Amino acid sequence: MAAAAPAFPDVRFAVFSDVHLYDVSLGTEGKAFRSYIAGDRKLLVESEEILRSAIQTVKDLRVTFLLVSGDLTKDGERKDHELCVRYLDTLKDSGISVYVVPGNHDILNPRALGYSEPGSRRVPNVTPEEFAELYCDFGYGGALLRDPDSLSYVAEPVPGLWLLALDSCDYRQNPGRSEPATDGSFSRKTLEWTEGVLARAARDQVPVIAMMHHGVIEHFKGQAKHYAQYLVNDRQEVASLLAAWRVPVVFTGHFHAQDIAMEKWNDGGTLYDVETGSLVTDPNPVRAVEITARRMTIHSSFITELPSFAADGRDFGRYSRAFLREGIRGIAKRSLAKAWVPAQEAETLAGEISEAFAAHFEGDERFTGTEKLKRKGLSFMGSLAVATQGDFVEGLWDDLEPPDNDVVIDLSTGAWQAVKEQHGGFRLSFLPR
Repeated sequence: MAAAAPAFPDVRFAVFSDVHLYDVSLGTEGKAFRSYIAGDRKLLVESEEILRSAIQTVKDLRVTFLLVSGDLTKDGERKDHELCVRYLDTLKDSGISVYVVPGNHDILNPRALGYSEPGSRRVPNVTPEEFAELYCDFGYGGALLRDPDSLSYVAEPVPGLWLLALDSCDYRQNPGRSEPATDGSFSRKTLEWTEGVLARAARDQVPVIAMMHHGVIEHFKGQAKHYAQYLVNDRQEVASLLAAWRVPVVFTGHFHAQDIAMEKWNDGGTLYDVETGSLVTDPNPVRAVEITARRMTIHSSFITELPSFAADGRDFGRYSRAFLREGIRGIAKRSLAKAWVPAQEAETLAGEISEAFAAHFEGDERFTGTEKLKRKGLSFMGSLAVATQGDFVEGLWDDLEPPDNDVVIDLSTGAWQAVKEQHGGFRLSFLPR
């Protein structure tokens, strides 16, 4: 195994995730569509305009390439994939390379649906082979190496840097199911292929960064217990494998949160799991990354304006924040009601749950109130609900190191440093003035 991480080339790139693009020509009317939106927190109707804005942001950043860590579409509708490809083509045409991996929504999804007033209807989804063909220009066609057992691949986005793009999704379980598999895992063959890739990179002294949809490190206390489906199965083995071969950073998505977590090993290995929030969930982030002199600087920006909202005199940022909080509050209230929690208590608890999730999604969460979650004066059922779920809700407020939105990582030592504002504010060297 490599004793130390090799030198990284200087490079600038961008990251966004969980695009969940939805072609509104598939329909936005009827009870079925309203029910879908009520049960989730995605700005599907605005997804195309958000993606258009994110792509312009990437162009303005003057980066070399873009990473997209899965969930490109609402639910794997072929029409949504085709629309996504057309937008990514505009980046390719401007000289910016794009690299994608699938998310749990993207392939063989039984929830690939269109909507109308009478209800929902099945529409074509895509197979793994079709996914690779559709995104041929975005990682698969130009890959240095391809895993025969998954849609994982290796690319060289700039000379002297390898991207290990890992397919962590369990879409092979989807045929015959009514709901897609959310969990992620790697077959033994894919893990062996991955180790072979990393051994080759170490032999050739080529630095590696990784990307996958599912997380490999817990992003809040209790995630593995309460939300294990957002972490890849055998996450500790996968994280140890990457760290042992001195991969310093893996870019992930899936949970829709702006969060960076890290883990250290006794042999000196350190791995950062840089989870990027969803484009269609507040705060609608785009990350900018710069590697220079063995230091990786990560800066986050947020889509706060959309032309259609500005034209109507509406504030998109405010709308997105309210949409998220109201959506989570509604989901929480319905869940608590099913658990027989009295309505007044459910209202209070749902508001606190909403604020905790929203804070975690935005990153760098800091609790400044007096009570994260009501515990005193509850009914028996309210107390039971808090006893079983309260630890993870409160854990959402406890931000694990390092900072989530802006941070500098030393790629040689694994140490991190908070970004300090200087001369009117932090700005990456390549950000537009």
